[in-house]
Amino acid sequence: MKLHFERNGIVFDYELKPMKESRFRTLCVLAAGGLYVGLTWVVASLCGIHGLILLAVATAVLIELDKM
Repeated sequence: MKLHFERNGIVFDYELKPMKESRFRTLCVLAAGGLYVGLTWVVASLCGIHGLILLAVATAVLIELDKM
């Protein structure tokens, strides 16, 4: 990726190598995990144990569908 800025006669060029695929996947997994924890927390606080049971069932179904 190349960045090029010009302002008031000053030119700034910078070249940045792309992120490794493994690092990108790791960051995506961490972000998805954080979102899931936040979702679980909200469901627990709003719906109680019934919501957590439903969320656990939905999670198990989605994991099984992903394995197919």
